[in-house]
Amino acid sequence: MKIFMFNNEEIRKTKLLIEALKIDVNTKMIISFVGGGGKTSLIYELGNELSKLGKKVIVTTTTHMFMPKSNVVLSGKKKDIIDLLHSENMITVGMLYDEKDINSKTIKVNNEKTVHCTEEEELKKLSELPKETFISLIELADFILVEADGAKRLPLKVPAEHEPVILEGSNLVVGVCGIDSVGKSINETCHRANLVSKFLDTNGQHIINEGDIAKILLSENGQKKNVKCDYKVIVNKVDNTKKFKIGKNIFCEFSKLGVNELILTTFRDNI
Repeated sequence: MKIFMFNNEEIRKTKLLIEALKIDVNTKMIISFVGGGGKTSLIYELGNELSKLGKKVIVTTTTHMFMPKSNVVLSGKKKDIIDLLHSENMITVGMLYDEKDINSKTIKVNNEKTVHCTEEEELKKLSELPKETFISLIELADFILVEADGAKRLPLKVPAEHEPVILEGSNLVVGVCGIDSVGKSINETCHRANLVSKFLDTNGQHIINEGDIAKILLSENGQKKNVKCDYKVIVNKVDNTKKFKIGKNIFCEFSKLGVNELILTTFRDNI
């Protein structure tokens, strides 16, 4: 992974989200991710960084998220979470979004074989935990990483009235978008396209530009909605030099709005 940190006139390169997000690894934190364009990938990248430092990390959601293949607790029970955290530094917890019956509530993969899970169960998505379990999570781990918004795998969105669902007690909210939304129409590239059109005071055929990205990511009616703590922005999928130039343009638009900090990321090595 490559990460570019824009701060005032300086551009720095790093391989660690911990550094880019200025995370104090010695302080317990709840970090909620909102927006579109790669939230889940960024969450697990950050979780891997923290777990390699020996930190206990719980990944969860307040909406829905795709479920990993291993180290998942589906019961919502505190004991099950504690038991799996005893042997693993990073685990994912939530409730089964698919309504099919299951016999086992804990899934762990060893040597590419799934334990206590049948092929027929086809486990795909997680939904939010019971409220009482959410409250106890920070007691159990050093970091809670939360997917707090949905985007139907699209790179850009404006939240609906009920969104995002930021976990109470969050210390940091990370707004995410995909740079691949630039140059495409609202209807083509945006989740909740009607709300994006309304927000930008235009129609669904409008082509998204760098200024639109800045407005959406920095507005309290956009990706910054319901944020009551520190807020940082990641523009993801900056996969080549052309997109990096677009990222620079987005930073210029941020500066016009009085914000002099932006993070660009890519999971590829083309830049």
